[in-house]
Amino acid sequence: MIKRIVRRLGLLITACLILCLGGGVAWGLYYGTNRLPIKRYFSTDYTNAVWDWSNILEKQPKALQNQANFMHLHQLNAVYVDIGRYADVLDEKNKPRAAADKQALISAIEDYVTVLKERGIKVYAAAGDTDWSDRDKHYIPLGTLAFVQDYNMQHPNAQLAGIEFDVEAYNQSDFAGGSATVKTLVLTDYLSMVGELVKAEQAFTLKTTQQVELGFAIPYWFDNENGNIPSVTWHEKTGPTLFHLLDQLNTLPKSNVIVMSYRNAARGNDGVVAHSRTEIDYAHAKAPKVRVLIGQEVTNVEPAKITYYGSSQTDLSAQFGYVRDEFKTSGVLGGIAINDLAGYQAMSDGN
Repeated sequence: MIKRIVRRLGLLITACLILCLGGGVAWGLYYGTNRLPIKRYFSTDYTNAVWDWSNILEKQPKALQNQANFMHLHQLNAVYVDIGRYADVLDEKNKPRAAADKQALISAIEDYVTVLKERGIKVYAAAGDTDWSDRDKHYIPLGTLAFVQDYNMQHPNAQLAGIEFDVEAYNQSDFAGGSATVKTLVLTDYLSMVGELVKAEQAFTLKTTQQVELGFAIPYWFDNENGNIPSVTWHEKTGPTLFHLLDQLNTLPKSNVIVMSYRNAARGNDGVVAHSRTEIDYAHAKAPKVRVLIGQEVTNVEPAKITYYGSSQTDLSAQFGYVRDEFKTSGVLGGIAINDLAGYQAMSDGN
C-alpha cells in the first residue's frame, strides 16, 4: 500500500514538473518573441532604422508581422518604406486610375504602419530619384510630401513619422565628369528643391500644429572632403552643400540627414567616424535641431570596403558601437540607418 502511494505520488510530482517545465518553455518563447531581444545589437536610446525597398503593395499580413517581430528582436525601431510609386500617380493622366492607385497605396501604408506600430516601430515614407532635384521635377517631391501630410491628417491612428528623400542628383549622367559649373548648377537645383520642401513643411506645421519629420540621405562628401565638388553660393553664403542643407533643415522642429558613410570599419582615416565628423561637428555648432544618422550598407555592392555584406549583424553592431561612443556627447547623433532590410535579414547573427 505504502509503495503504491509513493509510486503514485512520484508520478504526480513528475507530471507536475513536466507541466511546469512545458509552461515555462512556452512562457519563455512567448516572452522572448514579444518582449525580449535575441541579444543586444543596438542601443534603443537612438533611432535604429532600416530601409525597406520592397513593394509595399505586395506586403501580406503574415509577412508584415514577421518583419515587425524580426525588427523588434534586433532593436530596429524605425523603417523607411518605399512610396516612390506615388510619382506615377502624380504623372498619371487617367484620373480614375490615378485615384485607384492612390487609394491602394494609402491602404497599404495604413496596414504597414498599423502592424509595425504594435511593436513600437516608427514608419517613415521613403522616396527619391536622381532627377527629382531638376527644377522641372520639383513637383514630384513636393507632391509626395503633400501626400504624406494629407495621409497623416486622414489617419491619426496610423501616422507616418516623417519622410526620407533619397534624391541622388550627383548620380545624374553628366555630373561626375562635368565641369565645376555643371556641378554647381546641379547642386544649386538640389538646394532649391530642399528649400521648397522646407517651406512646405513650415506651412504645414503652422496650419495644423502637426509635424512630419523631413529627412535627406546624403553622401558623406557633401562636406567637400573629397574635393570632387565645388563650394556653392546660396543665399549670399558660400560653402559646402552640406552646410547649406543643414542650415535650411535647422529651421524646422524635426529634421534629419542620413550621412551615407558607407564603410565597414569605424576607425581609421577611411572609417565611418572620419567620414561623419564634419557633419556631426557642423550640426552640433550650427544646426542643433537636425539629427544626424549614420548610414551603413549591408547589400552586395562593390568595393567591399563600403559594405558589411558577408559579415555578421554582430560585426555591424560592434563597429557602430565605436561610432556611437565617439559622437554620443555631440547631442545631434540620431542613430544608424541600414541599407537595407533584406540585406540585414540575410546576415548571420554572429553566433
